[in-house]
Amino acid sequence: MANATIRDLEGGAALCTWFEGTPSFHDAKLRELELRQGAPGRLVVHTFRMGSEVDAQRYFPLTKHVAVTLTIFDLIGVELFEFLEAGIMDGLDVEIDHDGITLSFDSSYGVHGQIKAKRVAVGFEPQQPE
Repeated sequence: MANATIRDLEGGAALCTWFEGTPSFHDAKLRELELRQGAPGRLVVHTFRMGSEVDAQRYFPLTKHVAVTLTIFDLIGVELFEFLEAGIMDGLDVEIDHDGITLSFDSSYGVHGQIKAKRVAVGFEPQQPE
């Protein structure tokens, strides 16, 4: 398997251009996870960019809020754990091999695991802070 980033997925370069970098998905909120056999599934995540310097209130400023939708085509395999209503992701890893694309995500709370599919497309919509 070859390590990749979201930029390497269909539509991922447009997200990275708007985001002015590659989102890490650290502390991202998993909003929706729908997996279906014979039809596209989707993973919807609210993420943002975290500044490196604290503000006057001693918080890291959060900018570039965005809802990212990963549309999952031709599901190959699923391995998910701690499937709860909502989750907070630690990050998102992408691996590409001759069989397809594997999305792996850890969490600090909620669902985590791997999803493998033949194809994954990225869509996004800028959001207001939650």
